[in-house]
Amino acid sequence: MTTGAGGNVITGGTHGTVVQAGHIEHLVVRQAPPPADEVTVAPPFGRRGAPLRGRDALLALLLGASGTHVLYGLGGVGKTSLALEVAGSFAVQGAPVWWVAAQDGGRLAGGMRAVARRLGLGEEELASGQTADLLWERLARLPGRWLLVLDNADDLGLLDGPGSLAAGTGWVRTAPGSGGLVLVTTRDGDLGAWGAGPVLHPLGVLPGDQGGRVLVDRATTGAGPSADAELLAVRLGGLPLALDSAGRYLASVIERPAFLRAPGEPATYAAYLAALGAGDVTVDGDGTLARIWAMSLRLLRDRGHGHAETLLRLLAGFADAPVPLRVFAAGRVDIPPGELWSCLQALDRLGLAALGTDGEPVVSLHPLVRDAYRGERERLSARLVGELGDPEDRDPLWPLLVPHLLDDLGRDVPERAWKAAVSAVHVLDVLGLVREAAAAGRAVRDRAVAALTEHHPLARMARMGHARGLLVEGRVEEALPLLEALTRECVRAEGADDALTLMVRNEYANALQMAQDYERAAVENAEVLALRVGLFGEAHAMTLATRHNLAVTLSMLGRYEEALAELDAVHTAELGLYGPDDPRVLVTRENRACIRRDLGDPEAARPELEAVLAARVRVLDADHPQTLAARFNLATCLDPAAAVPELTAVLDARTRVLGPGHPVTAATRATLEHMARTLPR
Repeated sequence: MTTGAGGNVITGGTHGTVVQAGHIEHLVVRQAPPPADEVTVAPPFGRRGAPLRGRDALLALLLGASGTHVLYGLGGVGKTSLALEVAGSFAVQGAPVWWVAAQDGGRLAGGMRAVARRLGLGEEELASGQTADLLWERLARLPGRWLLVLDNADDLGLLDGPGSLAAGTGWVRTAPGSGGLVLVTTRDGDLGAWGAGPVLHPLGVLPGDQGGRVLVDRATTGAGPSADAELLAVRLGGLPLALDSAGRYLASVIERPAFLRAPGEPATYAAYLAALGAGDVTVDGDGTLARIWAMSLRLLRDRGHGHAETLLRLLAGFADAPVPLRVFAAGRVDIPPGELWSCLQALDRLGLAALGTDGEPVVSLHPLVRDAYRGERERLSARLVGELGDPEDRDPLWPLLVPHLLDDLGRDVPERAWKAAVSAVHVLDVLGLVREAAAAGRAVRDRAVAALTEHHPLARMARMGHARGLLVEGRVEEALPLLEALTRECVRAEGADDALTLMVRNEYANALQMAQDYERAAVENAEVLALRVGLFGEAHAMTLATRHNLAVTLSMLGRYEEALAELDAVHTAELGLYGPDDPRVLVTRENRACIRRDLGDPEAARPELEAVLAARVRVLDADHPQTLAARFNLATCLDPAAAVPELTAVLDARTRVLGPGHPVTAATRATLEHMARTLPR
């Protein structure tokens, strides 16, 4: 983090007249002046609840500190909770503690005057117009330890008071030579606005293990193992307020008898995670988080960042991955470049998004902010499927997501392969939204080719998306030559180890496997895996996808033990990345079970396949192709008498969903016929 303006950063009523209505027409009654607004400067210790998690180092630092310290970060990240822990420790030691609510000017000024009275200032001094100066003179002379907390000071303009916050003449100052601590909680970590005196501490979200402990604290017992709590904590973005909300929800469900629970109401961490992914539950049942986002956006608008929400909506349309800032190059969005950058910085300071560098500048949305804009993804999907004729005239996301996203891939620039990968995840995400609509897939390809020339990297990617659509339809014989030619072209134009080349080769390997050419598919997968490990590392999502594909191919060659070892490793890594009900995790779990079945242990495979089927029915639906795949595989673990009626039902569903001529439907029919022949006559 950079510093500015000398700032320090540590990582890691009135009265009047009223007209009285009544029979006496013009009677004017002068009312007595109302009493001054009452304020309290007592710490709200009643809000302390479960143990504070994940802040031990910062808490220890603050307990030994003096001067002025600022806790800043996203609303709901736990700034007030940490300040309360500091206040509790001071109070136990007998030190004076004053707590001033600073969310509006009236409470701030009233609170500071109340502190001044506690320090002995009389009404005449308070009426002199010099309250801030006199207060800080008293604080500087106060012996021993003391604590002054200003909570929720989000509008830094209020802290100027009679002077200037940055100049050290406002309501918040530093008392030189004093043993006292001034602690301010705020969303705004603008170093220039705070000036050189305060020490700023960015308060981030909690890591998975600490977030999991927060969930366990709130949900108490019966919600599942701590590992499941950690996975849910990661999905909730480590935001303490969201963790608290989810934990209390689960506690409220668990304490009720099972017969008083609604059907499907989640009572475990794993069930809540699945329901959250399916949109069936929300961590924001009372609208608290929505109010937090609204307050943050209002603060940004007040600071002159009028495009903040537009930018959030644009970011929400991308895949759930870092977005390269170059996609927002001048002229691509209707936001002036200077305002765009200052807006991104403001979103970063408030924790709504995070700026970073990983080969090039990127920005990532907080996962719960992404959830709040879930409708952007649904709107984009509907737009792409239904209006692909000329969507750039109507949708501001399209010119960012497709026509310009990879426009620099043809240049000989450093980190080219990394840029290809980062960009490709977003383009593939768009193609994924339409891949089950073959006409849409062809429209993407044709428009890209027309706009860019057939051999532009983006046009090649669009052609790959079209081939993927053919594979989804089961038209392997059409997709295979397209991918074979595209692979040769990418190796020649991009290089054998280029990220785009490897994506095309991955699809080519999939096509070979679907064509039952397992030997060649294994060679392709092994080579792609080695190159992706070198490019991205062992734990990258693309590496894991290829490792999974290789394992499946090995199983098709009868190398079951090797395949099972590979899938076990992939499953462990994917659980940490995605959570238990993610489609990728379920596919890995399903394939592991199928290998155990093929090794002659259908009894070990059945409970795994039953769990996968239940998750897919819950997360997808009963007729989704992946759900039908799990149902088919489970049927093959049954004895023939039970398998035949189940396979008959799967065949009927696949005929309806995929069509009678689809290869998967044909394979189901063949399996059913074989199983039926084994029945006793």
